[in-house]
Amino acid sequence: MEDASLFDAAGIQLPRRATGHSDGHRPRLNVSRELELGKAAEHLACADLLLGGWTAYTTDQGLPYDVVVDVGNQLVRVQVKSTFCPKNPQPSNRSTPAYFFNIRRAGKGGKRTYGESEFDVYALVALDRRAVAYFAVIDLPTSCVVLRIPGAHYGFSTKQFRTFEGATFEHALDRLQPASTATG
Repeated sequence: MEDASLFDAAGIQLPRRATGHSDGHRPRLNVSRELELGKAAEHLACADLLLGGWTAYTTDQGLPYDVVVDVGNQLVRVQVKSTFCPKNPQPSNRSTPAYFFNIRRAGKGGKRTYGESEFDVYALVALDRRAVAYFAVIDLPTSCVVLRIPGAHYGFSTKQFRTFEGATFEHALDRLQPASTATG
């Protein structure tokens, strides 16, 4: 594997829920599928960062961020948002599907809105492709982010779409630097 990311493999589906242990006696845990997928996304983002040479840790429940990255002179707080697959918001329009991320709300049902300065970077994870895109919070002023499917063909309206390509942690970190040096 040369410069390809470990999580860029298209078309890989997450396994279905196990029905039990091979002996049939292990009971299934009653865990929220949304919580399981969110945890999977957090671990994928953390693994992507670790494999990229960063020192990264997942955090405990209750914090407004999911992963912390030690970049030497500071800790960068990363909020992970995920989606399982692309969606077509206007099927009657025959639009090309894309990944949609609601990034301003937290908690079950999105009951809580994130406050300012609760984290520094978003990690947007497409679980079906195991792809991760990183954006500095200052670069995402809206409540919904749309990412193009890698390799898909889109029309001329490119203003509202972002891509996974080039959305590296390094780029997001570079976007944070002016804010941190201005205060120091």
